[in-house]
Formats: sequence, C-alpha cells, structure tokens
Amino acid sequence: MVMKGNKVRSYAGSLLLCLLALPLFAQQQDWKTNPRELVRKAVLNENQAEAGKEHFTYRDVKRTKNGTIETKQMVETPQVVLGRLVAINGKPLTETERQKEDGRLNRLINNPDELAKKKKEQQEDDQRARRMVRAIPDAFNFEYVSTEPGKEGDIVTLKFTPDPKWDPPNRELQVFTGMSGTMKIAVPQYRMALMQATLFKDVEFGWGFLGKLDKGGDFMIEQSQVYGNHWDLTHMKLHFTGKVLMVKSLNIQQDEQTSDYRPVPQMTVAQALDKLKEAETEYAKAGASGGGK
Repeated sequence: MVMKGNKVRSYAGSLLLCLLALPLFAQQQDWKTNPRELVRKAVLNENQAEAGKEHFTYRDVKRTKNGTIETKQMVETPQVVLGRLVAINGKPLTETERQKEDGRLNRLINNPDELAKKKKEQQEDDQRARRMVRAIPDAFNFEYVSTEPGKEGDIVTLKFTPDPKWDPPNRELQVFTGMSGTMKIAVPQYRMALMQATLFKDVEFGWGFLGKLDKGGDFMIEQSQVYGNHWDLTHMKLHFTGKVLMVKSLNIQQDEQTSDYRPVPQMTVAQALDKLKEAETEYAKAGASGGGK
C-alpha cells in the first residue's frame, strides 16, 4: 500500500477545511450513509505523489516462511530505498555474513546496471500498488461498522465485499473480486490505518506473471503515524498459496514490521550505504554488549 502525499489545490484544501469544520455527528452520519466517499477521501491521500518528501531511516523486521527472522536497517534516498541486513534471529551478523552483505551492496555502486534494475523494480512495485489502491473505492461495497477514538482522532471501521457491478480492467485487479474483509480509516487525517482481507474463492492474478491464488488466503496491512504527520506502512502479513503460470506452486508466508522512523537528509546511494554500514556496526556493538534487539 502507498503512503504518499502532494500539494493540494487551493479549492480542494478549502473544501477539506469545510468538511473538518462540520460537527462530528454530521460527519459520522455521512460515513454511515455513504462510506464509499470516506474510502475515496482516504485513497486520494494514499495515492498522491509526494513532492519534496521527507526521507527516513527505519528498522525492518521480517519473519520468513521458514521461520527465520531477518532484521534490516533501511534508508530512503531520492533514487531508491536501500536496506542492509544487520541481524538474523536477533543475533548480529557473523564476519562471513557481513562480507556477503558488503558485496551485495557494493555492487549497487560498482555496477550501474544493478542500481538501475533495483530502481526499476521499486518503481514498478510502487506503480502497481498505486493502481490497486486507486481501484479500491470502486471495487468494493462498504458498510459502516463503528467509530472509536484513536491516538490522533477517530478510527472508522468499515466492512467491505466485492461490488458485483465492478468490472476489473485487468487481470492484476481480478484479485479484488474474491476478497472481503475489514478496513479502518483514521480521521481527520483520512488515512487507511488498516486493511484486512480474506479470499473467499480462488482468484486469478497478473502481477507480472499469470497465476492463481487459492481460496482461504489472507493478508493484513497496517499503517501508523510514525513521525510528525508522516504515515507509513508499519505491519504487513501475507498468507497465500496458489500457482504461478498454473504449474509452479506458490507459497507466500510473510510477517513484516517496521519501526524507529527517523528523518534523514537527502543523500546519494554511496552516502546511504555508508550510513547503513554505520548502523550495522552499531548493532553489532550493541549485540556484543547484550543490548541488541
């Protein structure tokens, strides 16, 4: 899911201020009678490209399907997002593992094709996510469930099911026709705080290659206000099985969390790699003294 924003045109900003000035009761009534519009507001925020965005460094902890826990330090640059493995199963890297990471990351500096490939992959992933988020308000029917107080305002909970009148424009979005679940939206920020869904039937998908996802698969995506007004993905769970090219088995089992977001200045790829090296060294020292996490 895309956590980006942009400058809003003056008339849109005025409209938003008017909406926020409405009594809370009136807003809640609108959410109950027309929850799709609430989702549309949130999607508009999620899918806007960010101009002059802040860049962050943060910790990423991923549990793989074989049970291994990989901890990475991440840094955002204007070109790409870079990550360095700093621990496996909570333990600092061995010298062999550290050298392997050095080699992997140094190839990004020494081989322009490697960097270009990584940049292209991240751009394609971002564009795919934007297309999927943009389709959400039309792909589903929404039902208001409740409103509860949150840290920075209210959290509105909605249920969603596929809209039978919606015709997926491509195979990539076909997955929405077999998906139902729960969505939580934070107001007045109008950001998706959570989307949790289950496949109630087998569905085909594109995602760069033809395949099928099995009934019963599920996912959860959670966002939080991680620093100031900046929202970002903080927890993602994926549990899917199926087929790729209708032949090769597909098994996606992933649980990933991010934390400790801190702003950083714009930097080159080389500068970012130096910063990641420093972070790995600090983690190793903390682990040696019993302070690793």
